Amino acid sequence: MKRLAAGAILAGAWLAVAAPAALAQEINVRARVDRNRVGEGGQVILTVEVSGPTLGEIAPPDVSGVVDFDIVGGPMPSSRFQWINGRTSATKAWAYALRPRQTGSRTIPALGLLVGGRTYRTQSIDIDVVPGGTGASPTPGGVPPGVRGGPGRAGGNPRTPAEPEAAPGRVLVAADVDSRTAYVGQQVTLRVLLDTQTEILNLGSKDSPTFPGFWAEEIKLPENLELRRIQRGGEAFNEYTLMKRALFPTGSGPLSIPSMTYQVQVRRRSQDPIESFFFTPTETLTRRTEPIIVQVQPLPAASRPDDFTGAVGAFTLTVTADRSESRVNDAIGLKVRVAGEGNLNAVNALPLPELSDFKQFAPKVTTSTSVVSDRLRSEKVWDYVLIPLAPGTQTIPPVRFSFFDPRAGAYRSVASAPVPIQVAKGGEGSGSAGPIVSQSDVRQLRRDIHFIKQATDGLKDWSRPFYRTPLFLALLFLPVAADLGVFVVARTRDAQRATAGLRRRRRARPLALKRLKEARRRGSPSTARAFYAEVASALSDYVAAKFDIPAAGLTHDRIEELLVGRAVPEDARRAFHRCLEACDYARFAPASSGAEEMRRTLVAAEESVTRLEKSLGA
Repeated sequence: MKRLAAGAILAGAWLAVAAPAALAQEINVRARVDRNRVGEGGQVILTVEVSGPTLGEIAPPDVSGVVDFDIVGGPMPSSRFQWINGRTSATKAWAYALRPRQTGSRTIPALGLLVGGRTYRTQSIDIDVVPGGTGASPTPGGVPPGVRGGPGRAGGNPRTPAEPEAAPGRVLVAADVDSRTAYVGQQVTLRVLLDTQTEILNLGSKDSPTFPGFWAEEIKLPENLELRRIQRGGEAFNEYTLMKRALFPTGSGPLSIPSMTYQVQVRRRSQDPIESFFFTPTETLTRRTEPIIVQVQPLPAASRPDDFTGAVGAFTLTVTADRSESRVNDAIGLKVRVAGEGNLNAVNALPLPELSDFKQFAPKVTTSTSVVSDRLRSEKVWDYVLIPLAPGTQTIPPVRFSFFDPRAGAYRSVASAPVPIQVAKGGEGSGSAGPIVSQSDVRQLRRDIHFIKQATDGLKDWSRPFYRTPLFLALLFLPVAADLGVFVVARTRDAQRATAGLRRRRRARPLALKRLKEARRRGSPSTARAFYAEVASALSDYVAAKFDIPAAGLTHDRIEELLVGRAVPEDARRAFHRCLEACDYARFAPASSGAEEMRRTLVAAEESVTRLEKSLGA
């Protein structure tokens, strides 16, 4: 009987010790996100979950180490308890809405939780933040019901099948042209319209529009899209104009305007009033326009003028001279201006009539365009310089310009009036030997012709080859000197980095002890949380300084890996980790720590730093 009683006592003691260990092994802590790729300005839903047979007292996760994201919503706690076939399971979760601060590869570090007096840590999660506001769809798994972002924030709340939703209103995107038939070179105005019955939060073109076979000119739209109320099929819509283009066919036959794809983010109507208050439910729709066929007719070959250069539209012609009186060899400016509705980019220089009594220079050409009532208006100006060669009454004959009028379906020709010029005799030296222009007269030509200046110091001999000059030798050795400079700069920079790392390692212990002294001033129960946070930070920063690495994201496992790599004794490592775990526990449950416990923690931290310093050295 005594043996049986002793065995029962031993079995009970074994169960008392083994039960918490078995329970600890069944505790599962994990973190997950609804997506691993998010656009700039978007949101990621982070869920930290603890599950096990029984959970007991649990503190919320410590998210102070999340530095790459702003917490814009949460924590939103949720709990679940199940009893299946006599076995219980409990789950508790906290959800946060995170917004990335920068683009690139970002990390949610390992998060610590205090479960039943023991610290557990999640795995770190990498998030790819892409620019331009375009991210991947949420990954399967969703978000626990009840997770919301900040009030009034748009975008990013993914739907789960269990959520009761109301379908958004109709959203249509359509493209249309003002005419399905045109002549080569005639304007066809394209409009892309958005008709919606719901609120639009964001929209963008999925692909860059291309118009093969057309010369395209953009028609500017106001910065704020204009709203129009329309009726379509007996239903009311809000209509916005997304794009306008003036298209000019460059060839004949059926030409296709390709379809365009738009992504439209709309407000999703939810039957959950709590969701609508704390978050903006959204849905991204894809809409594609239908391709449009334009039948393009060639310009008629019959009755085509010989001076036709390809202008299609309705134009006017004016020819003016900058003076009506001049002298022989005195320059005259002649301006030929064509303006009207149509595209003049393909029109070449207008040939002037034969001017036997004038010397003619190549013109300066300027082109400008504007949009009036969605029609492109062009203006092209040719500035000619003419120099009279003979005195008397000279006349610039009429200049002709021909174009095709698509509205009338016929060619038109316009001509300017003759421009009379009274030319007087020039000064001495004028005659058949050629024009002699004074330097003062050349300045009036807007520096189109420069007077030849005589060299005051004579001519220089440039017959010596360049490879025999000192400059060539200097350029020959310049790459070597540059490489040497780069080598010196690199070595200097490496030496400075090594010096900075050595200085940081040597100052690690004094700085840690100084911070522990600062923590001693907060060693009262009212400031327990700040005290333990300062002690934990001093210990983590000490290890980071000794190994010259950043302190951010330094976990218990990483610290253990670093200390083992430097052959730190196991008892010193255990003492260091016990200090960190004591600080974590006290930060989550500060009411359980008294002044004596704080004093012992501080002494243990100072001893751990001293023992690590002996093992790590400088």
